[in-house]
Amino acid sequence: MVVMQTAAEDRLELALRASNEGIWQWDVIGQEVSYSERVLKFLGYASGDAPNVFMHPDLYLHENDLPKFRQSIRDIIRKNGSELIAVDCRYRRPEGHFAWLRIRGACVRDDDGNVTHIAGSMIDISRRKNAEHALDDERHLLRQLIENIPNNIYFKDKDSRFVMANKATAEKMGLSSPSELVGKSDHDFFDAVHADKSLSDEVRIMKTLERQEESLERETWEGEKDTWVLTSKLPWLDSKGAVRGIFGVTSDVSDMVNVQIRLSNAAAELKERNKDYQEELELARQVQQSVLDLKPNPFPRGTASAGITAKFSTLYKPDSEMAGDFYEIFPISDTKAGVLICDVMGHGVRAALVVAMLRGLIEKESDSASSPEWFLYGLNDSLVNIFSHAGIQMFATALYLVIDVKEATLEFATAGHPMPILVKGGVASKLNSEKIVRGPALGLVPEAPYGADKISLSSIDQLFLFTDGIYEIEGVDGEEFGVERMLEVLSSNARKTGSDALDRLIEAGTMHAQSNNLGDDVCMLAIDIEPNG
Repeated sequence: MVVMQTAAEDRLELALRASNEGIWQWDVIGQEVSYSERVLKFLGYASGDAPNVFMHPDLYLHENDLPKFRQSIRDIIRKNGSELIAVDCRYRRPEGHFAWLRIRGACVRDDDGNVTHIAGSMIDISRRKNAEHALDDERHLLRQLIENIPNNIYFKDKDSRFVMANKATAEKMGLSSPSELVGKSDHDFFDAVHADKSLSDEVRIMKTLERQEESLERETWEGEKDTWVLTSKLPWLDSKGAVRGIFGVTSDVSDMVNVQIRLSNAAAELKERNKDYQEELELARQVQQSVLDLKPNPFPRGTASAGITAKFSTLYKPDSEMAGDFYEIFPISDTKAGVLICDVMGHGVRAALVVAMLRGLIEKESDSASSPEWFLYGLNDSLVNIFSHAGIQMFATALYLVIDVKEATLEFATAGHPMPILVKGGVASKLNSEKIVRGPALGLVPEAPYGADKISLSSIDQLFLFTDGIYEIEGVDGEEFGVERMLEVLSSNARKTGSDALDRLIEAGTMHAQSNNLGDDVCMLAIDIEPNG
């Protein structure tokens, strides 16, 4: 039986109300429980309907909390047992959702040590528990991010001793676990000259609250070869703005610096590393451009026996320092070649990093290169895993072809990428297929299926692959250049080589824009199919 508390407890109820707590009392012998109005509100029942959660916890508490709750009840009810009960548990309210309750109580025993009554307080701590769980999730996500970044990330206290670091930092210091780094300082690893300078920098940062951004440093180790790093350090402040120490990010650039030293004057090259971010992007753009500007060789090369030769021409105009459009042409066998064109979402360093990942994944998927649908499936599977692990949302469209000069066939599949244009008999048209050859862009959908189709090379004089940068060129009136204009230009230049046709396309696009600024990366690849003999 459940009863309502009366005026005798009003003053206590009033005192507890300020702390948002309610009181309860369990008559263990009479098996009756009474709750204050505050507790009834927590439980979600009127006074006459409230349950005895102490006698029937399996009906009201979360299954994961039952063992601890039952043990607490057994401990206090046991003869001469515990005097107190203290437990946090999840209670199922009448509407079905769980609320966290903090239950505290003390018992009254008779002369024989048997419990007669248990009384205590109860409070809804759902907001606190939810906040704790959210904080735990944030800490877990932050730790995952820190552990999966190849750079060295670390936090130091006001004495410049490590309090936290990622695994990459521990491995750099020759330790097997970040926990071994806690309490140590740079003096435990580097020689006195470098360790003293690092300490001086960190003391200055904590004193002035001024950050140290991407300074190039020479690390001198005790008995080890010197290394070069780019280091950024910032003051570590608590929630009230008080200094707790510093945190830093260090990237090893030893290989790059050593190459520069071997090529030219060390001092001049080291100063060059301190130039602003834009110059670094320009250098990266030039490297990327030089790779894509290499003229592809015809296929097949050498003495391979084939009745057809595929000749390649390219045109590449990036819109920014680091672009996300690229192509790859690679031999699969003496008579088969793979051709991939991709457009990575966005621009800049993020897109360039994905381009670098895709180039590495091409080699990884070489075993499936003869099968366009499985080749794209493998690239997508790897990208989905990488993006999911890093917690980022990016994607890349792709078109992949397999040219078989022995069987005179072209097999193709696309991952959200525009279909190529083929030219035959002086007429340009979009390559179409009755089969489902289009799948989602790479990196979006786990285990996404891709289809493929195959046509004869005899139906092709020229084939043009491209990214959206060419047909999305906008005129001064906002109208796009469009695929139809591309078809017109290619039809009127059908007797020209693929290289000349690409030049005519970019000229027409520039004329449409009335500007050399086309608004996006432009990447195009022409394939001339030429019979031998």
